[in-house]
Amino acid sequence: MNEIDVLHDVFGPDELPSATAHDRARSALLDRISNPGPVRRRSHWALRATAVVTAAAAVAVGVVVISTVTDDEPRGTGQATGRPAADAATPAAAPPYARPAGAAEFLENVAWAAGRRPWVTPRPDQFMYVEVIATVNQREISDAEPNGALVPGKTETLRREHWNRVDGQVISARENGGRINTIEQARRIQYVTYPCAALFGLDTPEKFDAWKIAPKSVDANVEALLMYCVLPPVVEAAIYRWLARQPGVQIDPDAANLDGRPAIALTFHQEDYLRQDMLFDPTTYAMIGERLVAFADHVAESLDATRHIKAGDVFRLQVRGRGGIVDNIGDLP
Repeated sequence: MNEIDVLHDVFGPDELPSATAHDRARSALLDRISNPGPVRRRSHWALRATAVVTAAAAVAVGVVVISTVTDDEPRGTGQATGRPAADAATPAAAPPYARPAGAAEFLENVAWAAGRRPWVTPRPDQFMYVEVIATVNQREISDAEPNGALVPGKTETLRREHWNRVDGQVISARENGGRINTIEQARRIQYVTYPCAALFGLDTPEKFDAWKIAPKSVDANVEALLMYCVLPPVVEAAIYRWLARQPGVQIDPDAANLDGRPAIALTFHQEDYLRQDMLFDPTTYAMIGERLVAFADHVAESLDATRHIKAGDVFRLQVRGRGGIVDNIGDLP
């Protein structure tokens, strides 16, 4: 049984996968890459994904974000990109809104901050590295209920690292500093990824909107693109300005990141009972984490089980760590 078969077995068939199902598929593929081995059949909960959504998992893990390096671990060698170009221009030093009054003004500040980040286009044969600190259920609980809410007192923290080639042909991962496991598309399985170049031209909200609604074999959640993609600053800024135009987007200025840091939460509904929170540093406007929380009671029905979800149940907690472009699997930015 290969990774695609396992994910299909885990999530079961569904004609129209939801945005949450994409995230479930991504998490399952990350888990399979990091922990290869026998997998027993799991329950089919209502948050399901098709084989197409399985491909979405590869999309999400095939890309990363750029973040701040905070320690002295060894760096990769060679022509790594992501550093300032020699002649990089310096934009204005203050964000447009000193005290943003709502989501639109806040997102304009976020877009301004993203646009100031230096950028050098990576080569197709380079790798995108990302580190994510995730709170997950302990193994016995996640095996029994793979799509379940986090169980207080029964969770653990995982440090997940990913090396994914820019052209989408190789994805690699490890957990807690363990062995790096690699999947090559041509050799192991067929999965669908968006080469980063497919996103590099989306430099206006209008272009991103056209790409988002265009028919394609794999959908991509906005929060997944921003959490896992290394995007040109102008593209990242365009996505934030696109978000500002979406109905129902709100901000919570008094939130906190999962590691205790103060944060501003950008919130919007993913389904009729789930709220997505994207967490930003209130000073730098950098995205520092994300979470998925139920805001209403819900009954999730599937072929073999019924699950009762309560308002306040938390389904995903992630903190963004370091990220950048490196030359080889195992290199650090």
